[in-house]
Amino acid sequence: MRDVTRARIGAAIGAAALGAGELGCAPSQSFRPASPVGAEPAHEVGLALSNVEARPYVAESTQRIGQGWWTTTLNDRWSLSAVAAFDTSALLGGAALRLSVARSRRVALAAELELGLFYAGVSVPAALRLWPPGSALYCAPRLGNWGPDITLFLPCGVSLAVSRAFSIRAEGQVSWAEFQYYNRRVHWGIAVAHQW
Repeated sequence: MRDVTRARIGAAIGAAALGAGELGCAPSQSFRPASPVGAEPAHEVGLALSNVEARPYVAESTQRIGQGWWTTTLNDRWSLSAVAAFDTSALLGGAALRLSVARSRRVALAAELELGLFYAGVSVPAALRLWPPGSALYCAPRLGNWGPDITLFLPCGVSLAVSRAFSIRAEGQVSWAEFQYYNRRVHWGIAVAHQW
């Protein structure tokens, strides 16, 4: 009986590791901009779809990855997010802790630590508030892993407020696994977020 249980646990760990390898071990993109004062809701839930292009010198296929998150504000400086990435064969989860470093009515700067199943990263989210209220240009340079490789991610995007409670986001990103030019990937995606 114990051997059967161990075999099942080993199979589950193996399936998770295989799925992590297929997903690149991390959510593909950010989609969670820092918020200027007056634009930050207490809670946000979002769903995104990303396209990760193949590296230019490698025979591999394009990946399509889904991403979801739920963020809650802990106090005026700290927020916590549950983050998930998924495709047709795997699901990975993690959490992100964000510290608001500086905020004004127009700009915001934060520091974030993200840790999940088979991935980790640190980023510096920044945002510039636009009109209408709730809209912003944002970026979130991140150093983390994509599969087993240390990777630099440079995402930039726009968040457009559709209403007081909903935003649509479009984001483009370039990443370099192991900081090598031949490991460059282009990521792009779209997301919808609900704030309350």
